[in-house]
Amino acid sequence: MERSIGWFKKESMSDDERRHALAHELGLPFVQLGRGDLSVDALVLIPEPIAREHNLLAYALDDHTLQVALLDVADLAHAEFLRSHYRLLPRLTSRESLTRGLVRYQQHLREQYGKKLEDPSAPDLLDTLLRHALHSRATDLHLQTDHGGLLVRYRINSSLKNAMTLPAAAGKNVIAKLRSLSGVSAGALPREGALRVDLGGGQDLAVKVSSVPIIGGEKLVLHLSRERARRGHTLESLGLHGEALEAVHKTLLKRRGLVVVSGPAQSGKSTMLYTLLDVLNAPEISIASVEHEVSYLLPRVAQTDVGTAGIGTAAALRAALKQDCDVVMVSSVVDSEVADIAAAAAKRGILVLVGTEQPELFSDADLSIQTAVVRRVGTKQMADKHKLTRTQADSLDGTANFANVLAALKEEGKVAKDAQWKDMQFVRAVPSTEHPEGYDGFVGVQEVAQTGELVGLNLIEDAVFKATLGLTSIEEVKNLL
Repeated sequence: MERSIGWFKKESMSDDERRHALAHELGLPFVQLGRGDLSVDALVLIPEPIAREHNLLAYALDDHTLQVALLDVADLAHAEFLRSHYRLLPRLTSRESLTRGLVRYQQHLREQYGKKLEDPSAPDLLDTLLRHALHSRATDLHLQTDHGGLLVRYRINSSLKNAMTLPAAAGKNVIAKLRSLSGVSAGALPREGALRVDLGGGQDLAVKVSSVPIIGGEKLVLHLSRERARRGHTLESLGLHGEALEAVHKTLLKRRGLVVVSGPAQSGKSTMLYTLLDVLNAPEISIASVEHEVSYLLPRVAQTDVGTAGIGTAAALRAALKQDCDVVMVSSVVDSEVADIAAAAAKRGILVLVGTEQPELFSDADLSIQTAVVRRVGTKQMADKHKLTRTQADSLDGTANFANVLAALKEEGKVAKDAQWKDMQFVRAVPSTEHPEGYDGFVGVQEVAQTGELVGLNLIEDAVFKATLGLTSIEEVKNLL
C-alpha cells in the first residue's frame, strides 16, 4: 500500500517538482533564476539559438567556472564546446525560471542589435548582422529569400540553427550592401566574392560569399573568419635556433635568391613566411605577395589575394614582378609553371620566398626550410620527468642522431659541457582540468638546408632537441615519423 501511495505521489508531481526531486537525488542545486542572478558575461557564452533550442542557460561565471541552468542534465552535452575553457557546473531549474532567463538573454540581444536589425533603412544593417553572428559564435551565415522576408540561419558547432527572419525591406538592404562590398553581382549563375569588416581592436573579419539562384530568389552563404593583428613573431619564437637560425639570417641579409618553405597543411608554413616578411619589411624595400588567402594585412606590402582578384597565381606573380619589387612572396606553389617563374626571378637578383607542399618543384633553392609543429606540454606538468626508454630510443633510430642533438645542446649552452645523453630528462604530458590532454599550444620544429646541404639538425633531431628542453614530449616527436 505504501509503495502504491509513493508511486501515486510521484506520478502526480508536476515536471518542475520532479526536477526538484531529481536534483536532490543527484546532489545538484535546484535554482530559481531572478534578473539579478544573470550575468551577461555568462549568458553570451552559449549562443542564444542553442540556449533556446536545448533549454539551457549559462547564468554565472566565476573565473573559469561556469554555472549552467537546464531542464535535463543530459542537455549539458550541448555546451561541451566550452569545456576546454571552463569548468561546467549543471544546475536544474524550473521551466518558468529558464524562460525568464531566456527572455532576459533576448532582451540583451535586442538592446545590442534589435533596433538596427528591425530598421530596413539602417546603413550599417549588414555590419550589425555580422556582429550578431559572431556574438552567437557562428562560423557561417545562410541567407535565403523566403516568403515575405530573408531567412537567416547560423552554423554553430557544425549545426545549422534558425537565427531570425528579417523583413523583406531589411533583407533587400542586407543583400544589396553584401553585393556591393563583395563584388557578387545578381544573375542567373552562381557567384563568389569576399569582403573584410573592421571589428576594431586590431581585428578584421574576412567574409567569403557565395550566391546561388533558387526558385523565388537566391541563397547566399557567408563563411566568417576572424583575422587578428600580427602577433609580431620572431624567427626565434617560431623555433629556429643555432646554425639554422644563422643561415636564415644570412640569406635574408643578401636580399636575393630563392627561399623555399615547405611542409604539409597546418605545419606553420604561413606563419614562417609572414615572419620572414616581417624581418625584411622596411620603408626602403619594395615587397609584394601573391597569396591564395590573405591571413594578415602587412604595412607597405602589396598583397594580392588570387581568390578575390579572380586571376591565376602565375599571372599574379608576373604582374607583381613587373612592379619593381625587391622581395616577392608566393604563399602556395603547386605547379611547375609558377615554380619556374619564381626560380627565374630569384636568378635575376630578387629575393623570392615561396611556400609549398611539393619541395621537389625546386631543385636549386638557395635556402629551404621544412616546417612542422608539435604540441607544447602544459607548463604545470614540467616537473614530471623521465629518461628516454630503450623502446623510445629504438623508435627514433635511423631518423635522429642523438649525438648531434647533444652537441647542439652543448653548443647553445642548454646543458653542461660534460653532460651525457643517458642522463637527459624528458617530460610527460599529464592531463589536468586546465589542459585535458596535458598540452597547451604548439611548438615549431624546422629543418634548414643551404644549397641542398643540411645546416644544423634535421627535422626529427630538432624535435628531440625541443623535447630535451621540456617543450614537448617524445610521444609528439614520434608523431612526426
